[in-house]
Amino acid sequence: MFTRGMSRNEFGRTIWRVGLTLMCLSMASLAHGQAPPSGPEDVASTFDPDGPYDNDAWPKHAVVDQPAQDPPPEGLDPPEGGTPPANDNCGSATVIPGDVVVYNPAVINTTGATNSICEPNESCEAGDVGTSNSVWYSYTPTMSGLVEIHTLGSNYNTVLSVFDGCSLFVIPCSLPTELACQDDDFGPQSVVTLNVIAGENYRIKVSDYNTSDGGGSLNFNLTWFPPNDQCGNAAIIPSVIYDPPTYSTTSAGTEQCEAQESCEVNNSGVSHTVWYSYTAPCDGTISLNTNGSSYDTVLSVWDRCGYWPGVDYPCNYGQPAPVQLSCDDDSGTGLQSQIIDVPVSEGEEYLIKVAAYGTGAAGGTVNFNFMFEGANPPTAIISSPAPFACVCGGSVNVFGTAAAGFDPVSWTLDYQQVGTSGWTTINSGTTLVLGLSLGTWNTTLLPQGNYFLRLTVQNSCGLVSTAVSGAFVDQAFDNLDVRAPQNGAIVAGTACLDGSAWDQCFSNYTVTYRPAGGGAFMPINAAMPVYSTPVLNDPLASGWNTSGVADGDYELRVQGTDICGHVATVTRTIEIDNTPPVAIIDSPLPCAHVEGSLQIIGTAYDANLSGWVLQYTGGDSAGWTTIASGSSPVDGVLGTWNTAGLPACAYTLRLLVGTTAVANCDDPSSIEYLVSVDVGELCPVDLNGDGAEDLLDYAEFQNCFTGP
Repeated sequence: MFTRGMSRNEFGRTIWRVGLTLMCLSMASLAHGQAPPSGPEDVASTFDPDGPYDNDAWPKHAVVDQPAQDPPPEGLDPPEGGTPPANDNCGSATVIPGDVVVYNPAVINTTGATNSICEPNESCEAGDVGTSNSVWYSYTPTMSGLVEIHTLGSNYNTVLSVFDGCSLFVIPCSLPTELACQDDDFGPQSVVTLNVIAGENYRIKVSDYNTSDGGGSLNFNLTWFPPNDQCGNAAIIPSVIYDPPTYSTTSAGTEQCEAQESCEVNNSGVSHTVWYSYTAPCDGTISLNTNGSSYDTVLSVWDRCGYWPGVDYPCNYGQPAPVQLSCDDDSGTGLQSQIIDVPVSEGEEYLIKVAAYGTGAAGGTVNFNFMFEGANPPTAIISSPAPFACVCGGSVNVFGTAAAGFDPVSWTLDYQQVGTSGWTTINSGTTLVLGLSLGTWNTTLLPQGNYFLRLTVQNSCGLVSTAVSGAFVDQAFDNLDVRAPQNGAIVAGTACLDGSAWDQCFSNYTVTYRPAGGGAFMPINAAMPVYSTPVLNDPLASGWNTSGVADGDYELRVQGTDICGHVATVTRTIEIDNTPPVAIIDSPLPCAHVEGSLQIIGTAYDANLSGWVLQYTGGDSAGWTTIASGSSPVDGVLGTWNTAGLPACAYTLRLLVGTTAVANCDDPSSIEYLVSVDVGELCPVDLNGDGAEDLLDYAEFQNCFTGP
């Protein structure tokens, strides 16, 4: 019997879906503790089988006529042999996109398809006659769910089977596992339904019934259904906050006897429904929304699923009808729905329905959001140590609060070194803590560095609150370095001190000295014995004024201390030399008249002599000309100056004596001694610069001769 306007194929599909729905609803009802009536005889006295719920168009046990075979599409060769299709073998299977909802590629000709060596044989063909002309598809779903695969619309007898992989061509053949198989669901066509798991690969085989060559026009179809399409398979909400990945509801349907909400605008009805189930861990409230979904949604909450006893029985016959607890349409963002603070009871299951507005809607991408609040929410506080404070290696007492009002709680205190994975438990408990010790953290053997502290508190409802703080475990003074002066340095005046005295848990540093032979260390600056500001690659203590310290060898010590008492020390052995070099020219005397070759007599000396040089300038000399030099002390002849050939004129002699001592943060210093003399024959000279050569010039010469 066909409904007016319905083709034989459409009628066949309808009957199959009705059967599938009956099976799923029956399983769903049993899953929710709803047993169907034992049979029509139990209700004959109270229910008229021919009453308003009867549907004579649904055969109850009759055999459905096989659908008529459609002719091959125009342009496709009839089933009489041909080139093997591209997906002839399992290894070259046509890839079905993993996120597809409905997959119906173009009809292909399988008359040239073959069976490969080691190809797995399906187990379900009628009469076990074998198969031929097989083609393959590969499917790796991105989300778990239920898939329906069928060949309705093909013009030859097909057999459908699903495997977990391809065969391996070894001896003997290594065959994959058959996951599903079906032959002749609607006449000669096949339909397979299969629960699939995200990320798993499925190989789908379509064969021609029996081993004789055949094949034909294959119309291959795959539809993915959400796993929670029916109330009986509602997705379990596993936590108090739930935000699952988005997915498509375009293939979701509605069930026979599905609970119908009351709040959709204009009472237009709903479609494309999916379901969620939540069992409250304690009394509280639930809030949910579909904000972010791509289609107009309607939300409702129910105390149970609807129940379909079967054909000729009214919905929920023998069972309580579902009670709607809350319903909303368009209270969320835009056309989305939102329900706030629905009261729930401990241990009770609540069914949440997400539907598309209107019976003709096409569904879309659903974004479901859920939150449960129950009893007193937990409180987690770490009050000490303060965030990112320094803690000294050893036993650290951690203080805080772990509570949920005065209700029972369970809590755990953990730590983790920054940059590592995994948490280590410090302490745990089941009694509330209000601002007191949560546990003692033993940091004795921990590497120095930054750590996280985490307090996790859970109340009796399973609600969780977490507090995370940081701490620096201090095991040593971090950075103490003296770049200047170095060991063996000779200093004078103000000695420059340069380096670093820095620590994550810095307290202070000191700079002290003592004679190299021993004794007590003294601060280099009595007015500032301790420095409380850390230094990183900068001058330390603003230098050391050594002018009041006797020449000699000393130990200079820089010492850094952190708040945990860890000390780092750098010591330098240096020499202080504040005595300037000696540079004297005893002969010739100032303003003397010299001729020919003469010895220059004098003294060049320093305890840390770097060298000396004797030079002259004058006449036609543009600079200083060296007469003699050396690196050893001299007390006597410094050198011989040959004045022959020099123009008669006034000349200046200079003795430079250098020291290796570094004074006032500068380069090593030197001292000079100057003597002016006349070279060549005596001649009138305008010594006083008045433009005339007279007795006044003699007086000037006499003053120069007898003067300093």
